[in-house]
Amino acid sequence: MQIPTLPDRIDPWQLAAENGRLDGELRLAALPRLAALLERTDGTVSVALVAGVDEQGLRFVEGSLRTEVELICQRCLGPLRLPLRVTVSLALVRAESESEFARLPSQREPLLAAGADLAVADLVEDELLLALPRIPRHRDARECEAAGYHAPSSGPTPDAGRHRAFAALASLLQDSKRNN
Repeated sequence: MQIPTLPDRIDPWQLAAENGRLDGELRLAALPRLAALLERTDGTVSVALVAGVDEQGLRFVEGSLRTEVELICQRCLGPLRLPLRVTVSLALVRAESESEFARLPSQREPLLAAGADLAVADLVEDELLLALPRIPRHRDARECEAAGYHAPSSGPTPDAGRHRAFAALASLLQDSKRNN
Protein backbone atom coordinates (compact mmCIF):
# COMPACT_ATOMS: atom_id res chain seq x y z
CA MET A 1 0.00 0.00 0.00
CA GLN A 2 1.44 3.32 -1.06
CA ILE A 3 1.39 6.09 1.54
CA PRO A 4 0.16 9.42 0.20
CA THR A 5 2.76 12.16 0.13
CA LEU A 6 2.14 15.36 1.99
CA PRO A 7 2.52 18.71 0.26
CA ASP A 8 5.51 20.82 1.29
CA ARG A 9 3.39 23.92 1.88
CA ILE A 10 -0.30 24.63 2.35
CA ASP A 11 -2.54 27.65 2.57
CA PRO A 12 -4.28 26.80 5.88
CA TRP A 13 -7.09 29.30 5.24
CA GLN A 14 -7.93 27.75 1.88
CA LEU A 15 -7.55 24.21 3.26
CA ALA A 16 -10.08 25.05 6.01
CA ALA A 17 -12.48 26.69 3.54
CA GLU A 18 -12.41 23.52 1.41
CA ASN A 19 -12.68 21.12 4.39
CA GLY A 20 -9.36 19.65 3.30
CA ARG A 21 -7.36 16.70 4.62
CA LEU A 22 -3.68 16.00 5.09
CA ASP A 23 -2.88 12.30 5.27
CA GLY A 24 0.58 10.85 4.85
CA GLU A 25 3.98 10.43 6.44
CA LEU A 26 7.04 12.57 7.08
CA ARG A 27 10.51 11.27 7.81
CA LEU A 28 11.86 12.23 11.27
CA ALA A 29 15.14 13.19 9.60
CA ALA A 30 13.23 15.89 7.65
CA LEU A 31 12.39 17.66 10.94
CA PRO A 32 15.73 19.26 11.91
CA ARG A 33 14.76 20.81 15.27
CA LEU A 34 13.25 17.53 16.45
CA ALA A 35 16.03 15.42 14.92
CA ALA A 36 18.61 17.36 16.96
CA LEU A 37 17.01 16.02 20.15
CA LEU A 38 16.71 12.41 19.03
CA GLU A 39 19.17 9.56 19.33
CA ARG A 40 17.95 8.04 16.04
CA THR A 41 16.10 9.66 13.15
CA ASP A 42 15.26 6.68 10.97
CA GLY A 43 11.51 6.63 11.69
CA THR A 44 8.48 8.39 10.26
CA VAL A 45 5.54 10.43 11.54
CA SER A 46 2.03 9.45 10.47
CA VAL A 47 -0.02 12.59 9.84
CA ALA A 48 -3.83 12.61 9.78
CA LEU A 49 -5.21 16.16 9.84
CA VAL A 50 -8.47 17.72 8.73
CA ALA A 51 -9.29 21.39 8.33
CA GLY A 52 -12.62 23.16 8.31
CA VAL A 53 -14.83 25.88 9.70
CA ASP A 54 -16.67 25.31 12.99
CA GLU A 55 -20.14 26.50 14.04
CA GLN A 56 -18.66 29.79 15.35
CA GLY A 57 -17.07 30.50 11.99
CA LEU A 58 -13.54 29.78 13.24
CA ARG A 59 -11.22 27.97 10.88
CA PHE A 60 -9.39 25.05 12.41
CA VAL A 61 -6.90 22.24 11.82
CA GLU A 62 -7.27 19.11 13.92
CA GLY A 63 -6.30 15.48 13.91
CA SER A 64 -3.46 13.32 15.12
CA LEU A 65 0.24 12.62 14.71
CA ARG A 66 1.79 9.24 15.53
CA THR A 67 5.40 8.22 15.75
CA GLU A 68 7.95 6.53 17.94
CA VAL A 69 11.10 8.42 18.83
CA GLU A 70 14.31 7.38 20.53
CA LEU A 71 15.69 9.76 23.14
CA ILE A 72 18.39 9.46 25.78
CA CYS A 73 17.08 8.70 29.27
CA GLN A 74 18.40 11.40 31.57
CA ARG A 75 18.55 9.00 34.52
CA CYS A 76 20.54 6.11 33.08
CA LEU A 77 21.79 7.70 29.82
CA GLY A 78 20.49 4.65 27.93
CA PRO A 79 18.17 4.63 24.92
CA LEU A 80 14.52 5.44 25.59
CA ARG A 81 11.90 4.45 23.01
CA LEU A 82 8.92 6.75 23.38
CA PRO A 83 5.69 6.34 21.41
CA LEU A 84 4.07 9.71 20.70
CA ARG A 85 0.36 10.03 20.00
CA VAL A 86 -0.33 13.74 19.61
CA THR A 87 -3.80 15.21 19.29
CA VAL A 88 -3.76 18.40 17.24
CA SER A 89 -6.48 21.00 17.78
CA LEU A 90 -5.59 24.39 16.34
CA ALA A 91 -7.61 27.50 15.51
CA LEU A 92 -6.30 29.73 12.74
CA VAL A 93 -5.66 33.35 13.67
CA ARG A 94 -4.28 36.13 11.50
CA ALA A 95 -2.89 38.55 14.08
CA GLU A 96 -1.73 38.56 17.65
CA SER A 97 -4.68 40.49 19.02
CA GLU A 98 -6.14 39.91 22.46
CA SER A 99 -9.71 39.98 21.13
CA GLU A 100 -8.99 37.27 18.56
CA PHE A 101 -7.34 35.01 21.15
CA ALA A 102 -10.12 35.64 23.68
CA ARG A 103 -12.80 34.27 21.37
CA LEU A 104 -11.00 30.97 20.79
CA PRO A 105 -12.53 27.89 22.42
CA SER A 106 -10.44 26.52 25.28
CA GLN A 107 -9.85 23.18 23.56
CA ARG A 108 -8.08 24.83 20.61
CA GLU A 109 -4.64 26.38 20.57
CA PRO A 110 -4.02 29.40 18.32
CA LEU A 111 -2.04 28.90 15.13
CA LEU A 112 -0.74 32.24 13.94
CA ALA A 113 -1.11 31.97 10.17
CA ALA A 114 -0.85 35.53 8.89
CA GLY A 115 0.85 34.64 5.61
CA ALA A 116 -0.65 32.78 2.71
CA ASP A 117 1.20 29.52 3.17
CA LEU A 118 2.59 27.32 5.89
CA ALA A 119 5.19 24.53 5.78
CA VAL A 120 3.52 21.25 6.73
CA ALA A 121 6.79 19.93 8.22
CA ASP A 122 7.02 22.99 10.50
CA LEU A 123 3.47 22.49 11.75
CA VAL A 124 4.08 18.79 12.48
CA GLU A 125 7.48 19.48 14.05
CA ASP A 126 6.09 22.17 16.38
CA GLU A 127 3.39 19.83 17.68
CA LEU A 128 5.85 16.97 18.24
CA LEU A 129 8.32 19.22 20.06
CA LEU A 130 5.55 20.33 22.41
CA ALA A 131 4.71 16.68 23.13
CA LEU A 132 8.24 15.67 24.18
CA PRO A 133 8.91 15.36 27.91
CA ARG A 134 11.14 18.06 29.39
CA ILE A 135 13.32 15.47 31.06
CA PRO A 136 13.09 12.18 29.20
CA ARG A 137 13.47 9.13 31.42
CA HIS A 138 12.14 5.62 31.70
CA ARG A 139 8.87 5.45 33.59
CA ASP A 140 10.03 2.48 35.59
CA ALA A 141 13.43 2.78 37.31
CA ARG A 142 13.89 -0.98 36.80
CA GLU A 143 14.37 -0.28 33.09
CA CYS A 144 17.26 2.00 34.03
CA GLU A 145 18.69 -0.66 36.34
CA ALA A 146 18.56 -3.16 33.46
CA ALA A 147 20.76 -0.71 31.52
CA GLY A 148 23.33 -0.74 34.37
CA TYR A 149 22.12 2.30 36.35
CA HIS A 150 22.10 2.03 40.13
CA ALA A 151 20.17 4.64 42.06
CA PRO A 152 21.99 6.31 44.93
CA SER A 153 20.83 5.14 48.34
CA SER A 154 18.31 7.41 49.98
CA GLY A 155 19.93 7.20 53.41
CA PRO A 156 22.68 9.45 54.76
CA THR A 157 26.14 9.06 53.33
CA PRO A 158 28.85 7.64 55.64
CA ASP A 159 30.70 10.98 55.72
CA ALA A 160 27.57 13.06 56.40
CA GLY A 161 28.44 13.80 60.04
CA ARG A 162 32.19 14.25 59.60
CA HIS A 163 32.53 17.09 57.14
CA ARG A 164 30.84 20.31 58.11
CA ALA A 165 31.61 22.98 55.55
CA PHE A 166 30.67 25.98 57.70
CA ALA A 167 32.10 24.77 61.01
CA ALA A 168 35.27 26.83 60.51
CA LEU A 169 33.19 29.95 59.78
CA ALA A 170 31.15 29.41 62.94
CA SER A 171 34.30 29.22 65.05
CA LEU A 172 35.62 32.43 63.43
CA LEU A 173 32.35 34.18 64.25
CA GLN A 174 32.57 33.06 67.88
CA ASP A 175 36.21 34.24 68.08
CA SER A 176 35.32 37.67 66.69
CA LYS A 177 32.52 38.06 69.27
CA ARG A 178 34.92 37.23 72.08
CA ASN A 179 37.46 39.81 70.89
CA ASN A 180 34.86 42.58 70.82
